[in-house]
Amino acid sequence: MSVLDKYGPEVQRVNADAPIQDIIALLKRDGGVFVKGLVFEADVDKAYDECRARLDSDVEWSGDFFPSNLLALSPTYARSQVMNQVYQQVVDHFLTTRSWFWWGTERKESVSKPYLHSCTAMRIGPGGKAQPLHRDDYISHNIHTNINKWDDERDVNRESAVGLFVAGSKVTKENGGTQFIQGSHLWGSERGPPRVEDCVFAEMEKGDAFIMLASAYHGGGTNSTKDQYRLIFATFSIRGFLRQEENQFLA
Repeated sequence: MSVLDKYGPEVQRVNADAPIQDIIALLKRDGGVFVKGLVFEADVDKAYDECRARLDSDVEWSGDFFPSNLLALSPTYARSQVMNQVYQQVVDHFLTTRSWFWWGTERKESVSKPYLHSCTAMRIGPGGKAQPLHRDDYISHNIHTNINKWDDERDVNRESAVGLFVAGSKVTKENGGTQFIQGSHLWGSERGPPRVEDCVFAEMEKGDAFIMLASAYHGGGTNSTKDQYRLIFATFSIRGFLRQEENQFLA
């Protein structure tokens, strides 16, 4: 009996204490999974308080994607999200790289553990525009072949990064919840373009999380409300031999 037999075909919402093997299996099937109550609301609020001054001072600018240094700004974010045990177990499973080599007559194993890729806090207000659908692993030039189903032996090195999105507020389709195409992590690089009508929306309560493989097509949605701000924390980890999007050692 497969661990997936107890789950329906749609993108799943599991509790934070769900078996880690279930979460991993759902990610291999769908490319993303919701985890309810992954982070305590008190920790989410404290993380927001620790970086709020930076967000409040934000103005239009022509710099990089988002301001840097979230990791240094918020110890609570680092502890409760970056180092979250569920997320770390997922990251370790998908992004640990193992290879073998000869040292003289001795056959040895080389292990590269994942490390932190990027840390972002996003507060998107009314009128915020949707992102084009994209894969986040384009930054590492990850080229995919089309597959019908995940195979543990063949696909052990398929993923280059894994993301964690934590809701800092109630997230709805109307205020721009992330759009996500279920199963698109199985697509080859030549397939496309991705279509918004194939998306599901990452609707969450504060403290809920969406864990996603970086090969899945997704994009932030349009905030069509008049008075709601969507607060999301986004964390990505990457294989240890690839370049980080933000140098976290200097953050």
